[in-house]
Amino acid sequence: MRTLLIDVWKRLTPWSKSADVYANDTDNAYPERMDRLINNSVTSKSAAAIMVQYLIGKGYGEQNDTIIVNKSKNTKLIDFACDVAEALVKQRGVYIHINWNALYQIADFSIIPYEWCRLGKADSNDYHGKIAVCKEWLKPKKTDIQLIDVYNPDKRVIDAQVEKAGGWDKYKGQVLYISMDTGLIYPLSRIDSVANDCDSEAQASVYKNRLLRKGFFGNTLVVTRPLIGDGLEPGSKALIEAESEREKFQQAIKDSLGAESTGGVLCLEMDFAGEKLDDAILIKQIESKIDDKLFNYTETSVRENILVAFNNLPAGLIKTNETSLFGNSGEAIREMKRTYWENTTKERNLLTSIINQLLQKSQDYPSLKVEPQKLIDDAAVNNPK
Repeated sequence: MRTLLIDVWKRLTPWSKSADVYANDTDNAYPERMDRLINNSVTSKSAAAIMVQYLIGKGYGEQNDTIIVNKSKNTKLIDFACDVAEALVKQRGVYIHINWNALYQIADFSIIPYEWCRLGKADSNDYHGKIAVCKEWLKPKKTDIQLIDVYNPDKRVIDAQVEKAGGWDKYKGQVLYISMDTGLIYPLSRIDSVANDCDSEAQASVYKNRLLRKGFFGNTLVVTRPLIGDGLEPGSKALIEAESEREKFQQAIKDSLGAESTGGVLCLEMDFAGEKLDDAILIKQIESKIDDKLFNYTETSVRENILVAFNNLPAGLIKTNETSLFGNSGEAIREMKRTYWENTTKERNLLTSIINQLLQKSQDYPSLKVEPQKLIDDAAVNNPK
Protein backbone atom coordinates (compact mmCIF):
# COMPACT_ATOMS: atom_id res chain seq x y z
CA MET A 1 0.00 0.00 0.00
CA ARG A 2 2.83 2.38 0.82
CA THR A 3 4.39 1.81 -2.60
CA LEU A 4 1.08 2.49 -4.34
CA LEU A 5 0.55 5.73 -2.44
CA ILE A 6 4.01 6.94 -3.38
CA ASP A 7 3.38 6.21 -7.05
CA VAL A 8 0.09 8.14 -7.13
CA TRP A 9 0.68 11.61 -8.59
CA LYS A 10 -0.76 14.50 -6.59
CA ARG A 11 -1.03 18.16 -7.46
CA LEU A 12 0.71 20.21 -4.75
CA THR A 13 0.45 23.92 -3.91
CA PRO A 14 3.65 24.83 -2.05
CA TRP A 15 4.58 28.36 -1.04
CA SER A 16 7.00 29.95 -3.53
CA LYS A 17 9.40 32.24 -1.67
CA SER A 18 10.88 33.64 -4.86
CA ALA A 19 7.51 34.84 -6.18
CA ASP A 20 5.62 35.28 -2.86
CA VAL A 21 2.69 33.20 -4.11
CA TYR A 22 1.21 29.75 -3.65
CA ALA A 23 2.53 27.74 -6.59
CA ASN A 24 0.01 25.75 -8.60
CA ASP A 25 1.93 22.44 -8.43
CA THR A 26 5.62 22.01 -7.71
CA ASP A 27 6.64 23.48 -11.07
CA ASN A 28 3.91 26.15 -10.86
CA ALA A 29 2.70 25.11 -14.32
CA TYR A 30 -0.38 22.99 -13.55
CA PRO A 31 -2.91 25.21 -15.40
CA GLU A 32 -0.77 25.35 -18.54
CA ARG A 33 -0.20 21.59 -18.44
CA MET A 34 -3.92 20.81 -18.12
CA ASP A 35 -4.79 23.25 -20.90
CA ARG A 36 -2.20 21.66 -23.19
CA LEU A 37 -3.51 18.16 -22.45
CA ILE A 38 -7.04 19.26 -23.31
CA ASN A 39 -5.97 20.88 -26.57
CA ASN A 40 -3.87 17.86 -27.60
CA SER A 41 -6.78 15.45 -27.06
CA VAL A 42 -9.44 15.64 -29.75
CA THR A 43 -12.06 14.18 -27.41
CA SER A 44 -11.26 16.61 -24.56
CA LYS A 45 -11.18 19.62 -26.84
CA SER A 46 -14.50 18.68 -28.46
CA ALA A 47 -16.08 17.87 -25.09
CA ALA A 48 -14.95 21.20 -23.63
CA ALA A 49 -16.43 23.11 -26.56
CA ILE A 50 -19.76 21.29 -26.22
CA MET A 51 -19.89 21.82 -22.46
CA VAL A 52 -19.24 25.55 -22.89
CA GLN A 53 -22.18 25.67 -25.29
CA TYR A 54 -24.39 23.97 -22.72
CA LEU A 55 -23.40 26.48 -20.07
CA ILE A 56 -24.45 29.49 -22.16
CA GLY A 57 -27.27 27.71 -24.00
CA LYS A 58 -28.49 29.77 -26.95
CA GLY A 59 -27.19 32.89 -25.26
CA TYR A 60 -29.05 35.71 -23.52
CA GLY A 61 -31.27 36.94 -26.30
CA GLU A 62 -30.90 40.50 -27.55
CA GLN A 63 -28.52 41.26 -24.66
CA ASN A 64 -25.82 39.17 -26.37
CA ASP A 65 -24.56 42.03 -28.52
CA THR A 66 -26.24 45.10 -27.01
CA ILE A 67 -24.57 44.86 -23.61
CA ILE A 68 -20.91 45.91 -23.56
CA VAL A 69 -19.25 44.81 -20.32
CA ASN A 70 -15.92 46.46 -21.10
CA LYS A 71 -16.01 49.51 -23.34
CA SER A 72 -12.25 49.93 -23.64
CA LYS A 73 -11.98 46.40 -25.06
CA ASN A 74 -15.44 46.45 -26.70
CA THR A 75 -16.26 43.15 -24.99
CA LYS A 76 -19.83 41.98 -25.52
CA LEU A 77 -21.77 40.09 -22.88
CA ILE A 78 -21.86 36.85 -24.89
CA ASP A 79 -18.09 36.94 -25.46
CA PHE A 80 -17.45 37.51 -21.77
CA ALA A 81 -19.84 34.66 -20.88
CA CYS A 82 -18.02 32.31 -23.27
CA ASP A 83 -14.64 33.18 -21.72
CA VAL A 84 -15.90 32.58 -18.19
CA ALA A 85 -17.59 29.34 -19.24
CA GLU A 86 -14.41 28.06 -20.86
CA ALA A 87 -12.39 28.71 -17.70
CA LEU A 88 -15.01 26.97 -15.55
CA VAL A 89 -15.13 24.01 -17.94
CA LYS A 90 -11.39 23.51 -18.30
CA GLN A 91 -9.88 24.73 -15.02
CA ARG A 92 -12.98 24.78 -12.78
CA GLY A 93 -12.03 28.27 -11.71
CA VAL A 94 -11.96 31.82 -13.08
CA TYR A 95 -10.38 35.21 -12.37
CA ILE A 96 -12.30 38.37 -13.29
CA HIS A 97 -10.80 41.86 -13.13
CA ILE A 98 -13.18 44.56 -11.87
CA ASN A 99 -12.83 48.34 -12.07
CA TRP A 100 -14.88 50.48 -9.67
CA ASN A 101 -15.97 54.10 -10.09
CA ALA A 102 -16.15 56.73 -7.33
CA LEU A 103 -19.82 55.83 -6.73
CA TYR A 104 -18.80 52.28 -5.81
CA GLN A 105 -20.32 50.89 -8.99
CA ILE A 106 -18.58 48.47 -11.32
CA ALA A 107 -17.36 50.53 -14.27
CA ASP A 108 -16.29 47.50 -16.30
CA PHE A 109 -15.08 43.93 -15.93
CA SER A 110 -13.06 41.45 -17.98
CA ILE A 111 -11.61 37.99 -17.58
CA ILE A 112 -7.94 37.45 -16.79
CA PRO A 113 -6.43 34.30 -18.34
CA TYR A 114 -6.52 31.64 -15.64
CA GLU A 115 -2.90 30.65 -16.30
CA TRP A 116 -1.69 34.15 -15.37
CA CYS A 117 -3.05 34.21 -11.80
CA ARG A 118 -1.77 32.94 -8.46
CA LEU A 119 -2.84 33.58 -4.86
CA GLY A 120 -0.79 35.67 -2.46
CA LYS A 121 -0.12 34.97 1.21
CA ALA A 122 -3.07 34.20 3.45
CA ASP A 123 -3.72 35.89 6.79
CA SER A 124 -4.64 34.25 10.10
CA ASN A 125 -8.21 33.78 8.85
CA ASP A 126 -6.94 31.98 5.72
CA TYR A 127 -7.94 34.99 3.62
CA HIS A 128 -5.88 35.74 0.53
CA GLY A 129 -5.92 39.53 0.10
CA LYS A 130 -3.98 39.73 -3.15
CA ILE A 131 -4.03 38.06 -6.55
CA ALA A 132 -0.65 37.95 -8.30
CA VAL A 133 -0.85 38.36 -12.07
CA CYS A 134 2.04 37.41 -14.35
CA LYS A 135 2.15 36.17 -17.94
CA GLU A 136 5.01 33.74 -17.28
CA TRP A 137 5.39 31.79 -14.03
CA LEU A 138 8.27 29.51 -15.02
CA LYS A 139 10.92 31.95 -13.82
CA PRO A 140 9.04 35.16 -13.01
CA LYS A 141 10.74 38.42 -12.15
CA LYS A 142 9.32 40.43 -9.27
CA THR A 143 8.98 43.39 -11.61
CA ASP A 144 6.74 41.33 -13.92
CA ILE A 145 4.31 40.38 -11.14
CA GLN A 146 1.35 42.68 -10.58
CA LEU A 147 -0.51 42.47 -7.27
CA ILE A 148 -4.23 43.26 -7.32
CA ASP A 149 -6.67 43.28 -4.40
CA VAL A 150 -9.17 40.45 -4.06
CA TYR A 151 -12.81 41.32 -4.79
CA ASN A 152 -14.64 42.99 -1.91
CA PRO A 153 -17.58 45.34 -2.65
CA ASP A 154 -17.55 46.90 0.84
CA LYS A 155 -17.25 50.68 0.40
CA ARG A 156 -14.87 51.02 3.36
CA VAL A 157 -12.57 48.38 1.89
CA ILE A 158 -12.59 50.08 -1.52
CA ASP A 159 -11.88 53.47 0.09
CA ALA A 160 -8.91 52.03 1.98
CA GLN A 161 -7.54 50.42 -1.16
CA VAL A 162 -7.94 53.61 -3.19
CA GLU A 163 -6.21 55.66 -0.51
CA LYS A 164 -3.34 53.18 -0.30
CA ALA A 165 -2.98 53.25 -4.09
CA GLY A 166 -2.72 57.04 -4.11
CA GLY A 167 -6.09 57.90 -5.64
CA TRP A 168 -8.65 56.62 -8.10
CA ASP A 169 -6.42 57.25 -11.08
CA LYS A 170 -3.80 54.88 -9.66
CA TYR A 171 -6.21 52.28 -8.30
CA LYS A 172 -5.85 48.88 -10.03
CA GLY A 173 -9.30 47.61 -9.09
CA GLN A 174 -10.02 44.12 -7.77
CA VAL A 175 -10.04 40.50 -8.91
CA LEU A 176 -13.02 38.23 -8.34
CA TYR A 177 -11.71 34.70 -7.86
CA ILE A 178 -14.15 31.82 -8.26
CA SER A 179 -13.10 28.25 -7.40
CA MET A 180 -15.21 25.12 -7.75
CA ASP A 181 -12.99 23.38 -5.18
CA THR A 182 -13.54 25.60 -2.14
CA GLY A 183 -11.51 23.31 0.09
CA LEU A 184 -8.36 23.72 -2.01
CA ILE A 185 -6.14 26.71 -2.71
CA TYR A 186 -6.59 26.13 -6.43
CA PRO A 187 -9.28 23.96 -8.04
CA LEU A 188 -8.37 20.75 -9.81
CA SER A 189 -8.85 20.80 -13.55
CA ARG A 190 -11.82 18.94 -14.98
CA ILE A 191 -9.43 16.47 -16.62
CA ASP A 192 -7.25 15.97 -13.53
CA SER A 193 -8.45 12.38 -13.06
CA VAL A 194 -8.18 11.57 -16.78
CA ALA A 195 -4.97 13.43 -17.60
CA ASN A 196 -3.27 10.17 -18.60
CA ASP A 197 -6.19 9.30 -20.87
CA CYS A 198 -5.93 12.67 -22.61
CA ASP A 199 -2.21 12.11 -23.09
CA SER A 200 -2.77 8.53 -24.29
CA GLU A 201 -5.17 9.73 -26.98
CA ALA A 202 -2.68 12.33 -28.14
CA GLN A 203 0.27 9.90 -28.08
CA ALA A 204 -1.68 7.27 -30.02
CA SER A 205 -2.16 9.81 -32.78
CA VAL A 206 1.55 10.74 -32.68
CA TYR A 207 2.58 7.07 -32.81
CA LYS A 208 0.44 6.29 -35.84
CA ASN A 209 1.64 9.42 -37.57
CA ARG A 210 5.28 8.45 -37.05
CA LEU A 211 4.65 4.97 -38.40
CA LEU A 212 3.07 6.42 -41.51
CA ARG A 213 5.69 9.14 -42.03
CA LYS A 214 8.90 7.39 -41.01
CA GLY A 215 8.11 3.68 -40.94
CA PHE A 216 8.05 1.14 -43.76
CA PHE A 217 4.26 1.13 -44.04
CA GLY A 218 3.16 1.58 -47.66
CA ASN A 219 6.60 0.88 -49.11
CA THR A 220 7.22 -1.58 -51.93
CA LEU A 221 10.26 -3.87 -51.68
CA VAL A 222 11.87 -4.81 -55.01
CA VAL A 223 14.55 -7.54 -54.86
CA THR A 224 16.68 -8.23 -57.97
CA ARG A 225 19.83 -10.08 -58.88
CA PRO A 226 23.00 -7.97 -58.62
CA LEU A 227 22.91 -5.31 -61.36
CA ILE A 228 26.69 -4.83 -61.34
CA GLY A 229 29.00 -7.76 -61.90
CA ASP A 230 32.10 -8.58 -59.87
CA GLY A 231 35.60 -7.70 -60.98
CA LEU A 232 35.04 -4.11 -62.15
CA GLU A 233 37.82 -1.77 -61.11
CA PRO A 234 36.85 1.12 -58.83
CA GLY A 235 36.61 4.35 -60.85
CA SER A 236 36.75 2.53 -64.15
CA LYS A 237 34.60 3.60 -67.09
CA ALA A 238 32.86 0.22 -67.06
CA LEU A 239 31.89 0.59 -63.39
CA ILE A 240 30.63 4.15 -63.89
CA GLU A 241 28.47 3.02 -66.84
CA ALA A 242 27.15 0.04 -64.84
CA GLU A 243 26.19 2.27 -61.90
CA SER A 244 24.44 4.65 -64.29
CA GLU A 245 22.45 1.76 -65.76
CA ARG A 246 21.54 0.60 -62.25
CA GLU A 247 20.17 4.05 -61.35
CA LYS A 248 18.12 4.19 -64.56
CA PHE A 249 16.71 0.71 -63.92
CA GLN A 250 15.75 1.49 -60.30
CA GLN A 251 14.18 4.79 -61.34
CA ALA A 252 12.16 2.99 -64.02
CA ILE A 253 10.86 0.58 -61.37
CA LYS A 254 9.83 3.46 -59.10
CA ASP A 255 8.11 5.26 -61.96
CA SER A 256 6.23 2.16 -63.01
CA LEU A 257 4.99 1.53 -59.46
CA GLY A 258 3.79 5.10 -58.96
CA ALA A 259 6.18 5.81 -56.14
CA GLU A 260 5.01 9.41 -55.84
CA SER A 261 1.68 8.25 -54.41
CA THR A 262 3.00 5.51 -52.12
CA GLY A 263 5.32 5.23 -49.16
CA GLY A 264 8.26 4.66 -51.54
CA VAL A 265 10.20 1.89 -53.22
CA LEU A 266 13.10 0.03 -51.61
CA CYS A 267 15.49 -1.70 -54.00
CA LEU A 268 17.60 -4.61 -52.79
CA GLU A 269 20.10 -6.72 -54.77
CA MET A 270 20.91 -10.32 -53.88
CA ASP A 271 21.76 -13.61 -55.56
CA PHE A 272 18.92 -15.89 -56.72
CA ALA A 273 18.96 -19.47 -57.89
CA GLY A 274 17.17 -20.42 -61.11
CA GLU A 275 16.75 -18.88 -64.55
CA LYS A 276 13.04 -17.93 -64.55
CA LEU A 277 11.92 -14.30 -64.37
CA ASP A 278 10.23 -15.05 -61.05
CA ASP A 279 13.59 -16.20 -59.75
CA ALA A 280 15.32 -13.01 -60.92
CA ILE A 281 13.03 -10.32 -59.44
CA LEU A 282 10.71 -10.17 -56.43
CA ILE A 283 8.19 -7.40 -55.71
CA LYS A 284 6.60 -7.33 -52.24
CA GLN A 285 4.30 -4.81 -50.58
CA ILE A 286 5.20 -4.10 -46.96
CA GLU A 287 2.05 -4.23 -44.85
CA SER A 288 1.09 -1.91 -42.00
CA LYS A 289 2.28 -2.80 -38.51
CA ILE A 290 -0.51 -0.79 -36.86
CA ASP A 291 -2.75 -3.05 -34.80
CA ASP A 292 -6.13 -1.51 -35.58
CA LYS A 293 -7.99 -3.66 -33.02
CA LEU A 294 -5.61 -2.69 -30.23
CA PHE A 295 -5.79 1.01 -31.12
CA ASN A 296 -9.56 0.89 -31.43
CA TYR A 297 -9.90 -0.64 -27.96
CA THR A 298 -7.47 1.85 -26.41
CA GLU A 299 -8.99 4.88 -28.09
CA THR A 300 -12.53 3.81 -27.20
CA SER A 301 -11.54 3.24 -23.59
CA VAL A 302 -9.83 6.61 -23.10
CA ARG A 303 -12.62 8.41 -24.96
CA GLU A 304 -15.22 7.00 -22.58
CA ASN A 305 -13.18 8.04 -19.53
CA ILE A 306 -12.74 11.57 -20.85
CA LEU A 307 -16.45 11.98 -21.58
CA VAL A 308 -17.27 10.94 -18.00
CA ALA A 309 -14.98 13.71 -16.72
CA PHE A 310 -17.02 16.24 -18.67
CA ASN A 311 -20.18 15.58 -16.62
CA ASN A 312 -21.00 12.32 -18.43
CA LEU A 313 -21.20 13.89 -21.87
CA PRO A 314 -23.13 11.47 -24.14
CA ALA A 315 -20.85 10.20 -26.91
CA GLY A 316 -23.63 10.76 -29.44
CA LEU A 317 -23.38 14.53 -28.96
CA ILE A 318 -19.82 14.46 -30.30
CA LYS A 319 -19.96 11.90 -33.07
CA THR A 320 -21.85 8.72 -33.87
CA ASN A 321 -22.11 6.29 -36.74
CA GLU A 322 -25.35 4.81 -35.44
CA THR A 323 -28.10 5.86 -37.82
CA SER A 324 -30.67 4.58 -35.31
CA LEU A 325 -30.00 7.65 -33.19
CA PHE A 326 -31.57 9.78 -35.88
CA GLY A 327 -34.72 7.67 -36.12
CA ASN A 328 -38.03 8.72 -34.63
CA SER A 329 -37.42 12.34 -35.66
CA GLY A 330 -34.16 12.42 -33.71
CA GLU A 331 -35.82 11.53 -30.40
CA ALA A 332 -32.65 9.84 -29.09
CA ILE A 333 -30.55 12.92 -29.84
CA ARG A 334 -33.08 15.20 -28.17
CA GLU A 335 -33.06 12.99 -25.08
CA MET A 336 -29.25 13.17 -24.95
CA LYS A 337 -29.40 16.95 -25.17
CA ARG A 338 -31.99 17.15 -22.42
CA THR A 339 -29.96 14.81 -20.20
CA TYR A 340 -26.75 16.77 -20.70
CA TRP A 341 -28.57 20.04 -20.07
CA GLU A 342 -29.45 18.61 -16.64
CA ASN A 343 -25.92 17.27 -16.12
CA THR A 344 -24.47 20.78 -16.55
CA THR A 345 -26.97 22.55 -14.28
CA LYS A 346 -24.45 23.28 -11.50
CA GLU A 347 -21.89 24.93 -13.78
CA ARG A 348 -24.54 26.81 -15.77
CA ASN A 349 -26.12 28.21 -12.58
CA LEU A 350 -22.69 29.29 -11.36
CA LEU A 351 -21.95 31.08 -14.64
CA THR A 352 -25.35 32.81 -14.62
CA SER A 353 -24.89 33.83 -10.98
CA ILE A 354 -21.47 35.37 -11.70
CA ILE A 355 -22.80 37.41 -14.62
CA ASN A 356 -25.86 38.66 -12.74
CA GLN A 357 -23.78 39.52 -9.67
CA LEU A 358 -21.55 41.75 -11.80
CA LEU A 359 -24.40 43.32 -13.78
CA GLN A 360 -26.39 44.22 -10.67
CA LYS A 361 -23.43 46.14 -9.23
CA SER A 362 -22.56 47.76 -12.55
CA GLN A 363 -23.07 51.44 -13.35
CA ASP A 364 -24.98 50.71 -16.57
CA TYR A 365 -27.12 47.60 -15.93
CA PRO A 366 -28.06 47.46 -12.21
CA SER A 367 -31.62 46.29 -12.87
CA LEU A 368 -30.75 43.71 -15.54
CA LYS A 369 -30.92 39.97 -14.86
CA VAL A 370 -30.10 37.48 -17.60
CA GLU A 371 -30.96 33.82 -18.05
CA PRO A 372 -29.53 31.48 -20.74
CA GLN A 373 -31.98 30.27 -23.35
CA LYS A 374 -32.32 26.48 -23.49
CA LEU A 375 -30.76 24.59 -26.36
CA ILE A 376 -33.80 22.34 -26.67
CA ASP A 377 -37.45 22.79 -25.77
CA ASP A 378 -38.69 20.34 -23.11
CA ALA A 379 -41.98 20.07 -24.98
CA ALA A 380 -40.15 18.79 -28.04
CA VAL A 381 -38.61 16.01 -25.95
CA ASN A 382 -41.82 15.02 -24.20
CA ASN A 383 -43.96 15.25 -27.34
CA PRO A 384 -41.74 14.46 -30.35
CA LYS A 385 -43.47 14.63 -33.72
